[in-house]
Amino acid sequence: MESLFREALAHHKAGRLDEAEALYRRAAGWRPAWTLGNLGVLLRITGRLDEAEAVLREALASETGNAPVRHSLGMTLLQLGQYAEGWRYYEARHELTPLASAPPLPLWRGESLAGKRILVVSEQGLGDQMLLSRFIAPLAELAAEVQLAAPRVQLRLFEPLPARVFNPAGWDGVQADAWVALGSVPRWLGFGPGDVPAPPILGPLPSAHPHGFGLMVEGAPGNPNNVHRLPPPNVVRALRGLASFVDLSPAASGVRDFAETAAIVAGLERVVTVDTSVAHLAGSMGKPCWILMPQVAVDWYTSRGDNRSGWYPSVRLLRQPQPGNWAQVIGDLAAVLDAPVPAEMLGA
Repeated sequence: MESLFREALAHHKAGRLDEAEALYRRAAGWRPAWTLGNLGVLLRITGRLDEAEAVLREALASETGNAPVRHSLGMTLLQLGQYAEGWRYYEARHELTPLASAPPLPLWRGESLAGKRILVVSEQGLGDQMLLSRFIAPLAELAAEVQLAAPRVQLRLFEPLPARVFNPAGWDGVQADAWVALGSVPRWLGFGPGDVPAPPILGPLPSAHPHGFGLMVEGAPGNPNNVHRLPPPNVVRALRGLASFVDLSPAASGVRDFAETAAIVAGLERVVTVDTSVAHLAGSMGKPCWILMPQVAVDWYTSRGDNRSGWYPSVRLLRQPQPGNWAQVIGDLAAVLDAPVPAEMLGA
């Protein structure tokens, strides 16, 4: 059985998911937290969320303390809209990727913040931080002061939030009564996307007469899903040939931070992007945005039942029908670009 699992794992890492799935199922009786845990991941990233939930719960029952399984179950539940339980299991991310340095303050776990100052520490990817920044406003209604420790490239973008936004070199001199990781705020508030105002949340107000299309086809080099989410050069060339796009990559635009990218996005009619931070930026600004999604996708903020996201009303998905089928995505995008922006994506 162990040899079957290792063979399945090799197929999984190489992207041969059908072969991996068959072998995980054959080896399911051997260390279920491993075999079923990995099978659950595979089911989630290929969109079979209900089955993924059932398999991951079975894996977790065999080893209740398994952090990777708890984390995978958390993301599955969040994608299914089961936020209360999803946020709880999502906490396992801290066991997998601990903060480099936690503040020497009491950890907030939902107790009253009346008259208190709370420090929120940004974490995870830059796009995740934009998505989660919407929970700063309701937190500020509960506390005397919110401080947000954020990456330097997001300082000016986050300045409009009701918080003191800063980029600390360390925790010396930071004064607060408690701290919390940004991704844990919605758990302790008991909130999902429907409990906070819809975007626009970030960025400058749209231009009076936006025009032009923005395009982003790059992503952070270290992302483990780059093999699926980033189109190959021939596909990029085909995409660029569909319209006269404004290139939103920092190398092309020369921007220094996300506030400058937001200023460019504000002047555009719409944005086309791969699943990267620009998608979250456009969505958080309420800008019409089409995300070019792979069939094998690790995100948890989009729907698998339709082409929408409960987090971003202005976003629509153009998802591959099969792994690697960018031709269908290009065809769908061409049709979109030739049509007016739907009123519901404009908040109308």
